Amino acid sequence: MKMGKQRIITTCTRDCPNACGLVASVEDGRLVRLVGDPDHPLTNGIACHKTVKYIDRVYSPERITHPMLRRHGRWERATWNEALDLIAKRIRRIVEESGPEAILYYQGYGERTALKLLHRYFFNLLGGVTTLRGSLCGGAGQGAQNLDFGERVSHDPLDHRNSRSMVLWARNPASTNISLVPIIRDIRKRGGSVIVIDPAHTRSAALADHHIRPKPGHDGYLAMAAAKLILSAGAEDREFINHFSEGYEQFRAILDRHGVAELCAMAGVSTADAVILANTLMAQKPTSILLGWGLHRYENAHHLIRAVDALGAVSGNIGVAGGGVSQGFEEYGPFDQHYWGDTLNPPRRTLLIARVGEELLNATDPKIRMIFVTAANPLCMAPNTAKVTEAFDSAEFVVYSGHFMDDTADHAQVFLPATTFLEEDDVTASYGHNYVGPVNRVIEPVGECRSEFRMFHELAARFPFADRFRRSEEEWLHDLCAPIWAMGCDLPALRRGAFRLDAPMVPYVDKNFPTPSGKFRFMNEFTPSELPRHDPEFPYRLLTIAPHGSICSERTMADHAPLPEIVLNTGEAAENGMIDNDLVLVRSPVGQVRARLKVDPDQRPDVAVAERGGWTKAGHGLNLLTRDMVSAVGQGTPFYETAVAITPCPQEGVMGARILVVRHSPHAPGGVFCKELERLGAILTTVSPLEGDALPQTPDGHEGLVVLGGPQHAFDDEASPHFVPLMRLMREFDAAGRPVAGICLGCQLLARAYGGRTWTMDGLEFGFITHRATTAGMADRVIGSVLPLPPLMEFHEDSFDLPEGAELLVAGDSCVNQCFRVGSNAYGFQFHLEVDSRIADHWITGFRNGEFGNYAVYAEQFGEEFFVAIRERLPVLVAESEAWCRKVVAAWAAAL
Repeated sequence: MKMGKQRIITTCTRDCPNACGLVASVEDGRLVRLVGDPDHPLTNGIACHKTVKYIDRVYSPERITHPMLRRHGRWERATWNEALDLIAKRIRRIVEESGPEAILYYQGYGERTALKLLHRYFFNLLGGVTTLRGSLCGGAGQGAQNLDFGERVSHDPLDHRNSRSMVLWARNPASTNISLVPIIRDIRKRGGSVIVIDPAHTRSAALADHHIRPKPGHDGYLAMAAAKLILSAGAEDREFINHFSEGYEQFRAILDRHGVAELCAMAGVSTADAVILANTLMAQKPTSILLGWGLHRYENAHHLIRAVDALGAVSGNIGVAGGGVSQGFEEYGPFDQHYWGDTLNPPRRTLLIARVGEELLNATDPKIRMIFVTAANPLCMAPNTAKVTEAFDSAEFVVYSGHFMDDTADHAQVFLPATTFLEEDDVTASYGHNYVGPVNRVIEPVGECRSEFRMFHELAARFPFADRFRRSEEEWLHDLCAPIWAMGCDLPALRRGAFRLDAPMVPYVDKNFPTPSGKFRFMNEFTPSELPRHDPEFPYRLLTIAPHGSICSERTMADHAPLPEIVLNTGEAAENGMIDNDLVLVRSPVGQVRARLKVDPDQRPDVAVAERGGWTKAGHGLNLLTRDMVSAVGQGTPFYETAVAITPCPQEGVMGARILVVRHSPHAPGGVFCKELERLGAILTTVSPLEGDALPQTPDGHEGLVVLGGPQHAFDDEASPHFVPLMRLMREFDAAGRPVAGICLGCQLLARAYGGRTWTMDGLEFGFITHRATTAGMADRVIGSVLPLPPLMEFHEDSFDLPEGAELLVAGDSCVNQCFRVGSNAYGFQFHLEVDSRIADHWITGFRNGEFGNYAVYAEQFGEEFFVAIRERLPVLVAESEAWCRKVVAAWAAAL
């Protein structure tokens, strides 16, 4: 790729309906800017705030950029040939011994582009492996609309500009569909109404004139109430009902079971809410009704969606410009799907993704021996995480293609580093609109990352069917995109910008439906007993909504707060003795997690709302709570069938312990050590003496003390006059039986507090270094419980003599005294066990660039090869260090 400045058009392929057209700015081969493409006909220069943040993801210090194999329980770097040879060898052995169905191919939703069709083609050429069926997202919605329309077809988003009003039914475009926001604002500017219908108080409520909050899973009653009001006003579309529909009499009989007030009560809304909805549909036609993915997340979601479809029909909004009940689009629809290769073999076994843990555990004849995962993080995003984890661990071999050491990567034996969409060429469609867009390579792959197409391309070379698979990207795109080329486009033109598919702006405008009768089908059954019921033991319906700041589990460990937030109605919380910011225990019939409570007076009192996608190992795994079920229609995943209890965390162990943290530098924060203390329930008070904060005079009011690192010399009381009172405080905490932890500078101060001498070494100890536990360390209640030691980060020029009576627990080579215990329960850690990726990256960059003046003289000790090597190894080094630190914190805090 040429150096200098470049402007490259591409398309976002992430799991979002927008599929925004983007413009990437590249300088000297590095991505420096990523913004919306002003020439894209739909997204029109708009891109969400997540787009700008994606640059940090591409260059994240946590990103894995070379293949890895797990050997003896630890990740080791491998070549691509080593990794692919091992995978091919395992595949051949398993197929020979157990047949191809002993392999599960788990293809996720992270990126569904044209070339990713070929992953399944590879496995079908292999003989046909076990795959997945169903959906974690919109399966129930699509299945329900197929019952009514024959085939779900949504209005083109540009047609919403013809709408006089809009209903966002369980849809949150402010966070998940940003290109809709200007259309929403335009409708309101023209005097039209926008209604948000959602049990959760989302950001999109601020975009609307009205926010109606039905009881979760009971939206169908609201739709029926509005339909009755329209019928009672004589405002129904009688022509549509009489000539273009079937089953209306059965639907009318369902409506006649209840009055409007009764339906509203069952929906959990006021009659006024139903009147607002009905009046909008009558007075501000046409109305576009947009269904969100939250509406699909119930076992009997089809009851809700079919009731909304029927409301659209009764109100005269079907087949009308600016109207419609729109749910989504087929992101694989524009491609030649016979290249999936499903016809190459007899029908093969499939597992329900909604119950993938249970299905894997119950799979026999043959048992699943190998799992190959692409574009997914199932140990975070699939329901009932504990069961999914058990199932993955029951397989003998797991291959994971991804970007980060996430929950699923932790349970794999092979890690294949994948490119992002900015490092590959492809074509993408959308499940939110009718445009296909170019995926043009913006930068060269970072490190040794490869596109998944290239992974399978090279893997295929190891099998007899190589000649059928191994073609270039351009050759494959020529064939895969044949339906697009037939519409009047070609690859060179598509490389220049988005192309609109030959799809209707307004579906069903001729009132002809692809049903056996050619007519729209009204809902003809509705069984209230199948809707979610209240359980006094678990009174809150858990709604795990799309996060505003990220897409699904697309984050890093460093991105996570200590605990997830869960939002509850203010009055409901107060009635149960809880206030804002309390630590709470969230329990369901299948699991429990700790969370930080946030209260909201506008939240429904029977729901608990949290953002989904947080990693399990970061303490944010809300799918530890969700039940593994499947929807009655469409094989969707009913995440919202999970009900929870929320109570104050029991006052046991670390919970509520007050910890004093002494910080010496903004460059040396508490990192993982302090984050884990908060996760365990401790309450931290941080003081920075060098910034003017006063140290407390005594340990009173605190159950533990943590002293962090910094660039100061532990022997320099003149420059840091707080050292003397701090060392006294350290001794007093220990004398009172309250644990003390000193890290780096804090470790040296602890040694000095007990009579040890501190001094400057001949050089700087820097980087991740492997140490050894002493005999005393092996027997120690903290260190002995967390062995073996991973490589741990060092950044210090001073050391210390072990004080009298101290036990050396960890020893090093160039700097012997690395960890000791003194007094009753005081621990010194010379190494920086607290570092996360951001801290380590900041230190490595700053030290390399001479930004830390007092350490600049040591730079010549370390050559360029050192910094290249530490950067390449950093993701795994940090992951191992963080996991070890969390164990140390738990063991140390057990004395609180």
